[in-house]
Amino acid sequence: MRLIERLQYFLREEGVTAYAFEQSCGLSNGYLAKQLRGRGSVGSDIVEKIKYNYPQLSIVWLVTGKGTMQLPPLPTGKELVEVELAEEQALFYTAKDDVIHLLHQQIQQYQSVIEHKDKIIRLLERNVATRRF
Repeated sequence: MRLIERLQYFLREEGVTAYAFEQSCGLSNGYLAKQLRGRGSVGSDIVEKIKYNYPQLSIVWLVTGKGTMQLPPLPTGKELVEVELAEEQALFYTAKDDVIHLLHQQIQQYQSVIEHKDKIIRLLERNVATRRF
């Protein structure tokens, strides 16, 4: 499920119309419909507006689909900071794992390139060794 589909699911569960959502977040009319048709992406500025206007929505769930859709009632003071830190930590660990996976793929590609270049060097060395000047 894409982020925009999770957002639509949340709004349906909350009984919020597309129009009301777009108005509350300062978005153009038809924004949701356009996103659902796949003609754009939800940027970080929109995610910030969603977080501000719908604090009960878990941004971790919205972005990754992991965890629960709704956060518990908003804490205050120190509890609020702890909840926000936990969300950030969860996002960090998810992103960290993705970056590690991508780095492993790059390492494999570089190793393949190095092996290919080593073969070329050996062929050139043999070619030079068999030539007489």
